[in-house]
Amino acid sequence: MDGKSLRVGFIGAGRAANTLALGFHDNGYRVASVASRTLASAEALAGRIEGCIPHEASQEVVDGCDLVFITTPDDAIEATARSVRWHSEMGVAHCSGAESTSLLEVAQEQGASIGSFHPMQTFPMANEGVASLAGVAFAVEGPSPLIDVLKEMANALGGWPVEIGPEYRAIYHITGFLACGAVITLMSQAAELWRTMGHTKEQGLDVILPILRSTVDSLETRGTHAAFTGPISRGDIGTVRKHLDALESQSPTMLPIYCEIALAGVALSRDRGSIDHVKEQEITTLLEDRLARVKTLFVG
Repeated sequence: MDGKSLRVGFIGAGRAANTLALGFHDNGYRVASVASRTLASAEALAGRIEGCIPHEASQEVVDGCDLVFITTPDDAIEATARSVRWHSEMGVAHCSGAESTSLLEVAQEQGASIGSFHPMQTFPMANEGVASLAGVAFAVEGPSPLIDVLKEMANALGGWPVEIGPEYRAIYHITGFLACGAVITLMSQAAELWRTMGHTKEQGLDVILPILRSTVDSLETRGTHAAFTGPISRGDIGTVRKHLDALESQSPTMLPIYCEIALAGVALSRDRGSIDHVKEQEITTLLEDRLARVKTLFVG
């Protein structure tokens, strides 16, 4: 099956669809049609791709394409698949990270080949551009020859394919959340702490962004063990105690978050050999005791 000979369609015209459809088009794939809940959204995407026809009805995309990507929100994928008629001469793939191909069983029952195609990337803006896909891993699932086409498409976009079994999809997706949503949440909390010092959250973000960028650079070039720095990595229990005291008195809601992350940091420090067993036990005991105490206070 030659992927570039296929007529490719999209059901859903959001940020992911815009990036993927434009990326496929720019790399020689025939993006033939797109449908969306609102025709205006389909028209906006189709207008950027020569020969692409916008539709309001999903069935028109299915009827006119050989390979359809469902790029709706995750909760709408199964209902979308059930809302149309599929046939045996086509393939369909959803773009959810956490879900397996089981959401598309109705299409499989009608003879279609089913798969999934998820880029481990975030698309905060609709016009993020295909450059954001360079070097990105794409979780792919499906039978041959469909999976071979999906792997080819991942490579064409400048990324690389990785096969994830259906039983591991949620874990796979969690890794993306920890690298993106969890980091954003943590940075928001860190910036919020600057309010306690009489500054704005925006000023706090300006202060911590450079160290975040430096950390990401170090992580990429040196790996997790070598990039990990700070008082826990040095076994500096006095500084950790000061952190805990400050949070308990000035930002108690942040204390459990700090303790849980710090405990994981202790394990990382142990594995990299930067703290001995005695320091490991001292810091662990300090963190666990304080965590138990603050949980008792919240419950009470």
